Amino acid sequence: MGTHFLTEFLGTMLLIILGNAVVANVVLKNTKGYKTQFVMIALGWGIAVAVGATIATALGGKAHLNPAVTMAMVVNGWEKGVGEWNLLPIILIAQFLGAIVGQIIVDLFYFDHIKQYFSKETGDFGTKSVLGMHATGPQTRTIWVNFFSEFVGTAVLITFILSIGKIAALPSFVGPLLVGMTVLGIGCSLSGTTGYAINPFRDLSPRIVYQLLIFLPFANREEKADWSYGWIPVVAPLCAGAVVGALFLI
Repeated sequence: MGTHFLTEFLGTMLLIILGNAVVANVVLKNTKGYKTQFVMIALGWGIAVAVGATIATALGGKAHLNPAVTMAMVVNGWEKGVGEWNLLPIILIAQFLGAIVGQIIVDLFYFDHIKQYFSKETGDFGTKSVLGMHATGPQTRTIWVNFFSEFVGTAVLITFILSIGKIAALPSFVGPLLVGMTVLGIGCSLSGTTGYAINPFRDLSPRIVYQLLIFLPFANREEKADWSYGWIPVVAPLCAGAVVGALFLI
């Protein structure tokens, strides 16, 4: 159990560090990557997934790094052996905590750039960019479209993961690289509406960190973490994981 907790924690932490840090580099003022092309974010997230999953796999873990993937594996009949179901809470807790710690590291890394968005000297109290480096948000707030977008993006990812899992001769190190490539493709093609969370804890854990961040002394306490939208990038990917996992039983 310790191995699975460590690998999911470490892999998810690295996923968030590299993934949300590339967003911060693009959206925060005065960074080296400020206002670079969106493709940089898609590329960064693809690499983040590949790095996190490769390390988790190399250390002997399952390398889910995503509750939606875990949901798909559970529904699809994952871990039918004696006692193996005990891993489920361990994996989910590790993913949740890994994402929390990863986001805290990103915030410390970009602390000076975040702080300027709450500066009384500059009068800049807009934190849309700061929220954006933590969690996703819709371009147009239409609930069914937003839900559908996250569902489809996650379904594409999980369909690919379950498909390559059926290739018996595939070397273990190739899978994470191909999954990273798929995330890059999803980012380029299916990110225009919601920013493609496609991972409940990738959105939920950093959003919680943001909620705590706005209570710091320098922060504008009127800013919100947009919890009215925050359920969509959690529920939609989990539904996609359950549906795709069930379909692969047919």
